[in-house]
Parts: sequence; C-alpha cells; structure tokens
Amino acid sequence: MRGRVQYLDLLKAVSIFLVVFCHFVLLPESAAANLWMSACWMAVPVFFMVNGALLFARPFQWKKHIRKTVGVYCVFVAWKAVYLLLIPPATGTAVTSGVWQILTYLFLFGELPEIINGHLWFIEALLAVYLIYPVFRLAYEAGKTKGGIGGRALLWFFAAAALFCTDGLYSLEILGDMLRRAGISFGLSFQSLTAFQPFGKYGNMLGFFLLGALLDGCGKGTSEARSGRAHPVQRLLGCCMLAVGLAALWGVKWFLSGRPEWDGLLLQEGYRHVPVILMAVGLFLLCRDIRIRTAWLAAAVEALASRTLGIFYVHWLMGWLLVNPLAAWFMTHGIAFGVWTNVLKNIVLMVPAFLVTLILERVPVVRKMVKG
Repeated sequence: MRGRVQYLDLLKAVSIFLVVFCHFVLLPESAAANLWMSACWMAVPVFFMVNGALLFARPFQWKKHIRKTVGVYCVFVAWKAVYLLLIPPATGTAVTSGVWQILTYLFLFGELPEIINGHLWFIEALLAVYLIYPVFRLAYEAGKTKGGIGGRALLWFFAAAALFCTDGLYSLEILGDMLRRAGISFGLSFQSLTAFQPFGKYGNMLGFFLLGALLDGCGKGTSEARSGRAHPVQRLLGCCMLAVGLAALWGVKWFLSGRPEWDGLLLQEGYRHVPVILMAVGLFLLCRDIRIRTAWLAAAVEALASRTLGIFYVHWLMGWLLVNPLAAWFMTHGIAFGVWTNVLKNIVLMVPAFLVTLILERVPVVRKMVKG
C-alpha cells in the first residue's frame, strides 16, 4: 500500500493554510489582498485532487471504502452537533429551531439559521464524490483490460466532462457578460445547458478528484518509485498555469465587483470558474514529485498534512472565539490591517487547532473526530 508521499503532503499543507486564510479575514482593501483571496479558491480543488491521487493509487476494497464513507459521514454529524452546542454561545445567539429542523440539520445536510458553518459544504461534496467513486474506479479497472477503451482515457473523458459542465459553462456565461459590457453583441446564453449536467451539484469537485488521479499517474508508481525529480518543463508549466489562472481569476473578481481591491465579499460561485482549474493544476504540477531535503521542514509538513481534517473542523470554533479579540487588539493599538495581519490570524487559529487535534487523536473515544 502506498505510504505518505511528500508532494501530496505539501499540497495538503498549502491548501489548509489557504482554507484558513479565507475564513474570518482581517484584510485591507487592497489589490494584494484580492490576489491572496483569489488564490484561496484553488485550495479545496487541490484537496480533491490529492484525494483522487491517493484513492486511485490504493487497491480498491468495497468493505473498506464503505467503512471510510460511513466514517466520514458520522464524523460530519458529530461535528455538526459540536457546532450546535458551541457556536451559538460563542456568537451570542439562541437556538430557536424546532426538533425536526435540528434533526434535518444533523443528519440530512440541512442548515440552521443560528449556526454559521458554511465551510462544511466541503464534507458534503467529499461524501458525494466518495459515493460515486466506485463507479469510476470500476470503469477505470475495466478499461485497463485487453481490448478496452483504456482506463486513463475514460477518466480523462469523465474529468473533462465534469469540469466543462460546471466550470466551463459558468465561465462561458461570464465571458458573454464581459463581451456585452464591452459593447460587443453576444446573444448566446449557456445557462440552459446546465440542465444536462449529469454529475450533480458537486460535479466540478468530481472532476478535480479524477484529475488528481490522472496527474499523479493512477497508481503507476509512487514518487519514490519514479525519478524523484520532476522535469523542469513540468515545473515551468505549473508556474505558468498558476500565474495565468491567478491573474485571470483576479480579473474576473475585478469585473464582477467593479474594483481591483479586496471588497470584503467572496467571489460569486468561486469554484465554478475556469481559472480555478488552471491554478489547481498549476500548483499540482509545480509540487508534483518534489522532495523536501530539510529534515525538520519535511517533518513539519507531514505533521500538518496528517492533521488537516482536525484543523479544518477545529479552526472554525477557534475563529469565533479568537478573531474578534485579535481584531479589537489591532484596532486598539492603531495597527492597520494588511496581508500580514491575516497571516498572523492563520497562526492564531491553526496553532491551537493543531494542538487540539494532537490531543484528541490520542483519546480513543474521540480520535475519529479528527482522523476521519
């Protein structure tokens, strides 16, 4: 079985940093802040790419996959219960919803007006992908047989279709709006085509999941079994895709908001833009097969990457408890917000979240809460 892979750990570490960066933001109204927030949109897609790379590199076992999927769902429900108990007191609100609303919230992916936990859509998307993953895995395995269309070809087709039917069609709509605003006649609308989107609400995340498996090599060998060093062209391509994607997404945000600076509002349908694909693939290629030569840095990246799930769940609680006092301290001391204040906020949230995860994973009864 494939063990830990350094470059996948590095991708997870970068992604969890970006996830926390875009929550509870303490940023100024600047172009630099807008660029940083634009970069954050690649974090979740990269997480799905890492998941795809890991799952397709392992032998598929029905029982193990079912246990894993059920375990993710149970942990999801448990954390929703924790948020139900702790977030209202932290935000000064009272839960007034009825029993059936609460049960729907806990077990049927519902929402409660008193609980702010929009970040949990990631787990919903992960469960949706896990439920359909066996179909694509079986198609991939069948495609590898003699005379088949080809396992990798099938995955490329499904990944491209999933991303085109979500990000592609949405970006075409944005492009049409740009042309019309520039005075160019463009009467076509692609919105009606979304009715034929066969991959569901989280189709783009399925696309990223399959793309990660393809770019990793679909189990053709771990990074240790390959050359151990990526070709310079791959690194250059990754850098170019990352830079172009970031600039393009920043431009889209500028177009939609009317200003190049950070305006305090997240990009509308942020994950449904083609530049996000360029950024996520670019970062993946940039990091693929990378080797961290410094021992302490490699250990730190592995420690962080192996606890991203716990940090993801716990940092949300830390945010409600710590960010307002931190912001008040800045203002009391006349400290203006900058990108560095948001980086400091990341440290303030991630360090205790990491420590809580470290403690919980050593307690047998609750270790699954942070280990999945």
